[in-house]
Amino acid sequence: AQERRPLNVYGQINRGILLYDDGVSHEVYPFVDNSKSVSRVGVTYDDTFSNGWRFHARGELALRKRETNQVSQTDPNDSGYRFDRTQIRKIEVSFKHDEYGTFSIGQGAMSADGITGLDLSLTTVVAGTPVQDASGGQYLRLGDGSLTSLRIKDAFRSLGSSRRLRLRYDAPIRGGVRFVIAAGQEVLSYTYSRNYADTSLRYDGDHGDLRIRAGGAFRWVEDKPNVFIASGSLLHRPTGLNVTVATGHEMNSGSYGYVKLGYIAQWFKLGQTAFSIDAYQGSNIAGQDGASRSYGVAVVQKVKNPKIDIYALLRRYEYDTQGAVHLPSTAVL
Repeated sequence: AQERRPLNVYGQINRGILLYDDGVSHEVYPFVDNSKSVSRVGVTYDDTFSNGWRFHARGELALRKRETNQVSQTDPNDSGYRFDRTQIRKIEVSFKHDEYGTFSIGQGAMSADGITGLDLSLTTVVAGTPVQDASGGQYLRLGDGSLTSLRIKDAFRSLGSSRRLRLRYDAPIRGGVRFVIAAGQEVLSYTYSRNYADTSLRYDGDHGDLRIRAGGAFRWVEDKPNVFIASGSLLHRPTGLNVTVATGHEMNSGSYGYVKLGYIAQWFKLGQTAFSIDAYQGSNIAGQDGASRSYGVAVVQKVKNPKIDIYALLRRYEYDTQGAVHLPSTAVL
């Protein structure tokens, strides 16, 4: 058996080419970082105590120069990028026991982080509930061709949680069910330092030929509306057919629904091939009377050794308000 190493270095590079058509201009952005799963590097350290407790430490940095959520028609090179403290993804330690659960402290995932992306389609590297990630930095255009100040990432949101300096508790998994709670503060931003708290419940299990993954979360943000978010995915293993749904509700504000249909095939020895089509419908995401719609088609070819994902995404964005007509736009990543 391979000896387990206490210290490990890991990372990923996730860069590609973005083509964006906003109805007037046709832009090409080479070597952009995919905001759906940004490039990163990290290190972990693990140790075991004699009383059944296990120690885990992690540090992780983002490497996301020219991110798809930042480049735009007016700033194709992401000129405002700085390698500063906002690139810190995780600096945390945790203590885990099979009977008592896991206690974590430091900069890391809140309990609701990832709850909108419980997805078994195998296309999540490029397609998922946060439909804005493919081209979130782009500005929408009005019907007369003029650029607005509204970005794709403002009009299309998944209302998901993220990483903060927090205390987090993961209860022991029982019957595939996991309960998590966390509370913390934003400390890396240069513009705000809000307090956050959230709680989530997740399920992951097999039922014959079916694999099920689902969960929901409630989160509180200081001076912001409370949010409920949830997602679920069902995979039929023999056929590779799968379906994923998600929803989010910002109290007294915006909401959305998302659905994805997928198919996973084993056509090549090098790895699985996954296809998906999805649709997003949002209301009042960027303000009152706004309607957001997005449709996507994705393909991902998995390579087992070396571990590589080769992917392509075609996504369309449509946004309407009662007072203005906006041109639809198309992104290819």
